[in-house]
Amino acid sequence: MASRDNQTLQGVVIGLVLLLILLIVGLLLINNERKKQEARADTAVQDAQSQRQAAGSAQSEANRFKEMMGFKEEDTQDTVQKSFEEDMTKYGSTFDESVRYYSPLLQNLQQENHKLAQSEATAKSNVKDLDEQLKALKAEKDKQFAEYDQKYKQLQEDAAGERTKFEKQRQDLIAEQNKLSEQLAQQRQEVDKARSDLSSAGKKQADQLAKLDRDITLLRSNQLDPDPFAQPADGLVRWVNQKDQKVWINLGEEDHLRPQVTFMVYSGDESDALKADSKGSIEVTKILSPHMAEARVTSDIPTRPLMEGDKIYSQVWNRGRQVGFAIAGTVDINGDGKSDIEELKRIIALNNGKVDALPGKGGEVDGEMTVDTRYLILGTFPESTMKESVDQQQAWAKMTKSADRLGIETISLDEFLNLMGWKVELRTVALGNSARAEDFPFEAKGDYAPPRNQYSPGTFRPRKPQPTY
Repeated sequence: MASRDNQTLQGVVIGLVLLLILLIVGLLLINNERKKQEARADTAVQDAQSQRQAAGSAQSEANRFKEMMGFKEEDTQDTVQKSFEEDMTKYGSTFDESVRYYSPLLQNLQQENHKLAQSEATAKSNVKDLDEQLKALKAEKDKQFAEYDQKYKQLQEDAAGERTKFEKQRQDLIAEQNKLSEQLAQQRQEVDKARSDLSSAGKKQADQLAKLDRDITLLRSNQLDPDPFAQPADGLVRWVNQKDQKVWINLGEEDHLRPQVTFMVYSGDESDALKADSKGSIEVTKILSPHMAEARVTSDIPTRPLMEGDKIYSQVWNRGRQVGFAIAGTVDINGDGKSDIEELKRIIALNNGKVDALPGKGGEVDGEMTVDTRYLILGTFPESTMKESVDQQQAWAKMTKSADRLGIETISLDEFLNLMGWKVELRTVALGNSARAEDFPFEAKGDYAPPRNQYSPGTFRPRKPQPTY
């Protein structure tokens, strides 16, 4: 038992000794680290003192530089930089960027001042020379003034002679003027007499017109009631000049009539324009007054000449109202292989019409067809497989389908131009070596014919009555 206690005591003593050794070693390590840290702190303090001395020296130099450049010690870097940029902009904008600093700038300014001083000296020398030249010019001027004074006196003497001559001519002109005044008074009397005679003749004609109006009213009262479904005329022929092939109609500016509108002419005894036999056609050339226009005869029948009182009618033009049209297919009026759709639009516009719809890009339709659209004008069906032709084919299908749905009459381009009296300009084509390929465009062959609806070809359908709203 005693042996065990000794062993335990020995183990405790050994543990305490080991612990003491470890404690001593730790203290030695801690002491060494403390000495290292103190050495580092001393080094850092010395470095900080050196840096403070360097910063103080740099600050002293910076303050000295500020004073040399005209700044205060308390001015900040931003203040100095801003003032520097302003000085460079103000004084160094004309110099290269490599010399935009105070020292090079001052040297350049000194050189510029030196050049200016030299220029000033040169200018003073030039001024002296100019003064001498000015004195010479003054002497020459005085000499010339003396010569001009002598010439002026001579001119005054000549002017006096011309004034006398002018006065004589003036008296002659006054006498001639008095003679012309007497002749003018006599002619005025003659004009007044002619006006009086013309006024009497006009009054007599007015009485005759009033009598004719009463006769017309009496004749109309004795006639039967007209057909309510008859197509009325657009106007009347007021006067005909058979020699010059000209007529005057009772339509004008207030009727929204424009030049180049074509009318069919038929007998004044007919009451239905659609059933009347055509006597010829006319084309408006000049608008004379609100209800008077001049036209030229484009076609007539020698055995049935155009007469005063004949009626006129246009399938396209409508008084005060625009007629709508739609266009489909390729439009080639003159056969040159190029699109004439703009020319067709111009023809429709000249006749006071408008284009409601026409083929667009991508097979779409630009515009919209409505029940008020009067005709779908069909050009040549595009049979090519090119994208542009395929787009026109799609637009063709859409527009013809809309025409059938809305009851819009379809008419070919040639029939439309013929019914309007439009004539295509004839042109010559050179043959041989001077011939051009575009003068012989490709013409597609086939049995394709444009679709037609229930309306008969070659005629226009009756015009719809204008809305009352």
